[in-house]
Amino acid sequence: MSTTALALVASAVFLVRLVPQPARLARSGVDAGVSPLAALNAVIGTVAWLVYGLDAGLPVVWIVSLLALVPGVWTVALLRSATTARDLTWAAAWVAVLAAAATAGVFGLALAAGVVVSSGPQVVAAVRSDQLSGLAPATWWLAIADAVTWGAYGLALGDAALTGYGVVLLASALIVLSRIRVTSASVALAG
Repeated sequence: MSTTALALVASAVFLVRLVPQPARLARSGVDAGVSPLAALNAVIGTVAWLVYGLDAGLPVVWIVSLLALVPGVWTVALLRSATTARDLTWAAAWVAVLAAAATAGVFGLALAAGVVVSSGPQVVAAVRSDQLSGLAPATWWLAIADAVTWGAYGLALGDAALTGYGVVLLASALIVLSRIRVTSASVALAG
């Protein structure tokens, strides 16, 4: 598969992955187990990837990032009542880190760490909670495909930020899906 075709597939998978979570929140109104900080950091990360894509001359990255802002902002809006001052403080800290990394010339490295910052709070919430009924499993199944395709694209380009994104997102998706399975089994046994 050519790198262009891989980038198009990765872009499509990424965008599709962003839809199940806000759709579930809008449909059910249940946010149990969903991390507002993860949603905030994902939007911040999306803006950072938009800047990175523009700077690196990677239209596939900046166009997809621009489109990704729609479901990202939608998710943040749906979680606004669950968002705490602490979430906002940590999100502001992430903005400061990205700005410092850009100034220091290590923006790509910060972006690679960005998937930890955007997925990490959701992983922590999933591990700490026994109530994950607000999470959309489809988001995390699609995250596996997202991780594999963007990771492969990163490897093909020799781009550490994209490759790191793939590795960390894959690990995050596997942890969250494992927790969804365990908590669903516990609820079924208790019911």
